[in-house]
Amino acid sequence: MRVIRFSAVLGAAVFMFGTGALKAQGFPLDKPFRLVVPYPAGGSADALGRLIANSLSTRLGKPVVVDNVAGASGNIGTNQVARAAPDGHTLVLAATPLSTNPSFYKDIPFDVLKDLSAITHLTRQAFVLVLHPSVPAATVPELIALAKAQPGKLTYASHSAGGATHLAGELFKILAGIDMLHVPYKGQAPASADLVGGRVSMLFDSASTAMPQVAAGRLKALATTGPNRTPLVANGSLPAMAELKGMESFNVIAWYGIMGPAGIPAPVQERLASEINAAVRAPDLTQKLNGMGFEVVGTTPKEFSAHVRSEVEKWARVVAQSGAKLE
Repeated sequence: MRVIRFSAVLGAAVFMFGTGALKAQGFPLDKPFRLVVPYPAGGSADALGRLIANSLSTRLGKPVVVDNVAGASGNIGTNQVARAAPDGHTLVLAATPLSTNPSFYKDIPFDVLKDLSAITHLTRQAFVLVLHPSVPAATVPELIALAKAQPGKLTYASHSAGGATHLAGELFKILAGIDMLHVPYKGQAPASADLVGGRVSMLFDSASTAMPQVAAGRLKALATTGPNRTPLVANGSLPAMAELKGMESFNVIAWYGIMGPAGIPAPVQERLASEINAAVRAPDLTQKLNGMGFEVVGTTPKEFSAHVRSEVEKWARVVAQSGAKLE
């Protein structure tokens, strides 16, 4: 009987290891968690948020409720989290626009670098530079030469003014010394549709959307936008923009992470990062995310905080140099 009782206690201790560690660090698990996705339901951000929430809920033994609060390029939902109690129960799915918005919106009701606590950098995803087949260029150098020969004639679409796909085009213009016309859209779908239809010349698009069109012969891909080639796009056969002369500093990566309100105690931040990283690195979830074109990262709070600061500063320089505006 003693053996049975000891085994039961030991089993309970093992089962409660994760939640017990959280409680020991002053992290109450007496209520559900809320994960704000500051973008509409149905998009890639929503899909990622729900995958993370489901896996994290299993690990913590508490519901993680996804709440879509869209508007103002993510600012409305993020502001709700910035104003929430810093107990670790209210989190936001942070994304690239968090680092570009400060360069465009002067009335954001929170400070990205002061009013939020970084938890972990979840994923990153390179874009792909794709052209309509009618554009007579098969490589990035040929595209640059064409743009220089026809200043202002080539057009590049973006998913939204002020977003990463817009600023990728602006960075390309700066580094290549070319002039192209920006055509902003309200979302990825209409931008991609007009590119396939030949109404714009090019687009820095997500691989999950662009590569099926490339495979079908409706678009042609020239390069990826990260600092190195990615095996998640065309098995690494596409060059990275940064491989090319004059493009060495080109690095445009769509990223997602988890943040909370400022003031979350460091032990709670670290434990949340540990649990979320373990969830996202689980083989089944990693496989799903890779299939969506996401590379799993997983960092410490300090590393993610440094990443966000670096992104805010980088895009501020690009916007100032290019003169980019919200059309």
